[in-house]
Amino acid sequence: MGAAARLTREYLRNLPAGCTPERTCAASPLAGDIYGDAFLTRPVLLGHGESRKVGERISRLYDLLLTLPERLYGGDLRAFTAALGWPPEQIAATLRADGRARELPRCARADLYREADGFRLLELNGGSPLGGWDIALLNRTLLQEPYVASFARQHGLGFTDGIEVLLDLWRQSFPGFDPAANPVVALLEWPGSYPVMERHLNRMAALLAEHGVEAVPCHLGQVEYRADGVHVSGRRVDLVHRWFVINDVVTAGDAALLAPLSRAADRGLVHLFTPLENEVYGSKAALALLSDTRDRQLFDRAEREAIDALLPWTRLVRDERTEAAGERVELLRYAAAHRDELVLKASSSHSGLDVLAGWETSPDAWAAAVHAAVGGPYVLQRRVRPVAEEFPVPGGGATEPVVLTWGVFLAGRGWGGAYLRGTADLDSGVISSGKGGRLGTSFLVDDSRPPAP
Repeated sequence: MGAAARLTREYLRNLPAGCTPERTCAASPLAGDIYGDAFLTRPVLLGHGESRKVGERISRLYDLLLTLPERLYGGDLRAFTAALGWPPEQIAATLRADGRARELPRCARADLYREADGFRLLELNGGSPLGGWDIALLNRTLLQEPYVASFARQHGLGFTDGIEVLLDLWRQSFPGFDPAANPVVALLEWPGSYPVMERHLNRMAALLAEHGVEAVPCHLGQVEYRADGVHVSGRRVDLVHRWFVINDVVTAGDAALLAPLSRAADRGLVHLFTPLENEVYGSKAALALLSDTRDRQLFDRAEREAIDALLPWTRLVRDERTEAAGERVELLRYAAAHRDELVLKASSSHSGLDVLAGWETSPDAWAAAVHAAVGGPYVLQRRVRPVAEEFPVPGGGATEPVVLTWGVFLAGRGWGGAYLRGTADLDSGVISSGKGGRLGTSFLVDDSRPPAP
């Protein structure tokens, strides 16, 4: 038994009556806005060694994603993006006019389930608009509970501060950017999304202020472009942290609203964290191209092993033959016959949106949905069956099995922290706050420490 599993059992065995940290968390600064107010009933433990291993696996897979335009389309980024199903308006808004690839920050969040033999990837969200940067607030809230605090001290538990990770990413991505030099950072949303996200962005601004960074929540309609750079509220901005997503860009007018920012960043007038181009590699369709065995000869043995170690079988929804379980099959017939083992996903959705679990869907509705998705920006993915962990029942008392989605940050080339969602619905197709998911956070266990007496 690993150190994290052993300490989890010890935590539950010694849990005092009346210890309900989820109630304390519900009064925390994270409650409400994008996170909801339902929280896991204990911290989740993970060994340092395992965190490093999963971070390295995500980094390796991300490296392979970045090579797909060259391997599959001779470096033609426009052809690659079109193959992912992006419409012309989004391609024009995302890529440089000359088609040259930008140098992209190494920033993403992998959403994972943990199967019996390790973590499996559900999706990889590329770029900067990622929930969970502020999750250390939840770690600190949990440590207000005397039992949690005592347990953490006794066993040397630690945690990753997402704000510190973010500051490091800014430094790594832009060598001329110095968070210690009192920079001005725009936390930039899309105009239509800003009212919903304003409270969250204000919290981020307060956390960044603790590190000497003046952060200004705003939306794209409030940005001014002058000869000396990008301005918001009369202040010249050193760095823009993008919070909107590619799906916000729908019309030619949307693309025109975005274009001046992209031009300013390409000219070096402002640091843009991150360009929308990052989202090309966060598409589930890109994962399908990586998974598809028709191009396996383009990868060496070590690369194929890296793909198979993390990525479940994933295919673009096309009326064609493909490989499944070692056989050549008609994809649509295979999907109909294996409904209970498949998930249908929109390739550019996020937060569990536009996901249809076959085992939760009638045969007729499933067949109709799959046929409607043919040729569109959708993928089919093998169902991943997460191993449940024991958690106290909310309010105290007995324990119950809970399955978790791990949102693990890729920061540079390794682990950048994680936030979690959990549910006692063990067959849930999506774990989200809208479907009863509870928010949680992780503490890291020093695998090298001997068991405490």
